[in-house]
Amino acid sequence: MLSILLVFTWTAARVHYGWNGQWTAVFNTGARFRVPPDLAAGTYRVPGLGYDGQFYRYLAHDPFLRKDYARYVDAPQLRFRRVLLPFAAWLLAFGNDAWIDGAFIALELIFLGLGVYWTAALLARRGRSPLWGLLFVLVPATLASFDRMLLDGPLAALFAGFLLYYEEERWTPLWIVVALAALTRENGLALIAALVVDRWWHSDWRKAAWFAAAAAPSLAWYGFLALRLPPDAPPSQFEIPAWGIVRRLFWLRPYPDPRLQWLLRITDVLAVLGLAASLILAVYWLRQRRFDALTVCIGLFVLLGLVMGSRAHMTDAFGFSRPVSPLFLWIMLEAVTRRSWSALAPPLLVSLSVSLTFARPLLAVMQGLWGR
Repeated sequence: MLSILLVFTWTAARVHYGWNGQWTAVFNTGARFRVPPDLAAGTYRVPGLGYDGQFYRYLAHDPFLRKDYARYVDAPQLRFRRVLLPFAAWLLAFGNDAWIDGAFIALELIFLGLGVYWTAALLARRGRSPLWGLLFVLVPATLASFDRMLLDGPLAALFAGFLLYYEEERWTPLWIVVALAALTRENGLALIAALVVDRWWHSDWRKAAWFAAAAAPSLAWYGFLALRLPPDAPPSQFEIPAWGIVRRLFWLRPYPDPRLQWLLRITDVLAVLGLAASLILAVYWLRQRRFDALTVCIGLFVLLGLVMGSRAHMTDAFGFSRPVSPLFLWIMLEAVTRRSWSALAPPLLVSLSVSLTFARPLLAVMQGLWGR
């Protein structure tokens, strides 16, 4: 409840003081994209391309693809695969267009609270203070999601539930959580794959098939979209493993105001080093574990962090940190469990870079003062 209250207060203050009370600004709808005509009048536009939340908002308003909103989306199949939160917003609003945006924002806060709760419950189970659950708010995906209404924070929350229920061996809640994770984002399928591989390794064929069935809703939805929407362009985020990380260390991102260039570049480098250190630390800790579903799952996220290295993907921490945020959350949890406090530094360095997004109003004031 504390985490929800803090984040809602922050968001409400940003909407009130930064966007003249227009709540649709949180979806970051870009002026360079067309907006569906029936949503245009109430949509706050930001300069440039905006961000992904604008497309998930369209899916929430058209979850059955009857309004042809896919025409206004950059990669319709990719965006619309991630149906859980948009469809839940439509359900919560009873399909009423006037309520859907508010329902979407409310669900972001609910998932934030669930992530904190599951994290706190897991750490309490391990003998640590449940107040450590507030670390979930600092996970890069959480910060990014409540800033721009993204789906990575809800996926990180479901990953926290996955960790808790797997440790407690509560298989039915675990099945529900991983099925929902796969409907949230494609990388949620890694949770199902890890459980299937683990049960197959232990020759538990019945439970392997049961967990494999958790992928059925998302795969059926993917098939429906493939029949209804044109194919997207081939994915371009992937690179030779680790090459994108190495290359990013020697690429200095330009910034419009040279007086803030040093801050941006320092935090950029720290974030990339934090990503690299997190991957190395994860591999080191995985070698100390027995082979189980969690080992497979974290290994898959390590592999994902290594291969997603295209120049566009690695532009800033706001982009490259989100797909692997379950890995960052796991490292934070392990650091607290082991009382290895220095191990908190790598993921928090990434979070620091992401959090500069929230400093934009302050940086604008600083620019104004320096310009006098």
